[in-house]
Amino acid sequence: MEKLYYDLHIHSALSPCADDDMSPNDIIGMALLNRLDIIAVTDHNSFANTEAIVKAARGQNIIVLPGAEITTAEEVHVICLFSELTDAMSFDAELSDYYPAMSNRIDIFGKQVIYNESDQVIGELERMLFAPTTISFDELYELVNYYGGAFIPAHVDRDSFSVMSNLGFVPPHLNIRTIEISPHGIENEYEKQNAEQFKRHQVISSSDAHQLWKINERRNFMMLPSRTAKAAIKNLR
Repeated sequence: MEKLYYDLHIHSALSPCADDDMSPNDIIGMALLNRLDIIAVTDHNSFANTEAIVKAARGQNIIVLPGAEITTAEEVHVICLFSELTDAMSFDAELSDYYPAMSNRIDIFGKQVIYNESDQVIGELERMLFAPTTISFDELYELVNYYGGAFIPAHVDRDSFSVMSNLGFVPPHLNIRTIEISPHGIENEYEKQNAEQFKRHQVISSSDAHQLWKINERRNFMMLPSRTAKAAIKNLR
């Protein structure tokens, strides 16, 4: 077994709430500087920068899990991760029917920047990424599993946009292995306080970084049988 350090909740400049310097190579460079082994860039309701991130990491000593942070119809944030880029993009194509037809307000929310693997800006996404999708929590779970991905309710300890705040519980009829608790929740022992509720779940904690300096250092880790994306996804599923 190998101890692999991770940060599985990072936003690029595609997410309107993230800094403009959250480009593919800057994110990977900071992750390498922090000696991370596995990262995932999980923009809000879009995979538009996923391919650039994956390509920018090639030849580097780091694993990138293609992913996104999807907002369900109930306004619950869910981290959806995959081992293969092709699976992530197929998932995105099917999910596109659930994306709202609303335009971004740059003056209110900020830019939604699309990069290539060389950190060149190649466009901006017009669709508003902050708006929730129309897919339900249960439907999203089924779709992620269909494409072999990991379904991880995000920052379950928060008072908004979490499965606990919006649904009141992690649905027991779904075989959800992993949940995420924010760094603030870890510090305040949220998992310990809800031990009975979360006894069937594996808990992870990532940065939810929107700025380079917030990307995790070498702190949280997974024990995996091999240093591969497939081993990471199998563990998270």
